[in-house]
Amino acid sequence: MGRKKIGGPPAGHKANKINMVAAAVELAGGPTAVARLCGVRRQSIYLWMKEWKVERLVDALKLSRASGIPIEKFAGEIIDAERSQVTK
Repeated sequence: MGRKKIGGPPAGHKANKINMVAAAVELAGGPTAVARLCGVRRQSIYLWMKEWKVERLVDALKLSRASGIPIEKFAGEIIDAERSQVTK
């Protein structure tokens, strides 16, 4: 049994953007350090990286402060879809 690929884009999406969640986790010291910071299990951090988004606002804020990356980058594709609907 092999390891699952973590850094790829979510299913059905092309990889035309950088995984900002994975970049923020690396800048903040890695999955173990971010898990301690947010008070979650390390597996949760890998799930965030796989899904390219952070579900809870509190965790996104802590990751943003630790990495220096704006919190808006951790919302996933939902923000981009809402902006395109507003501009139409």
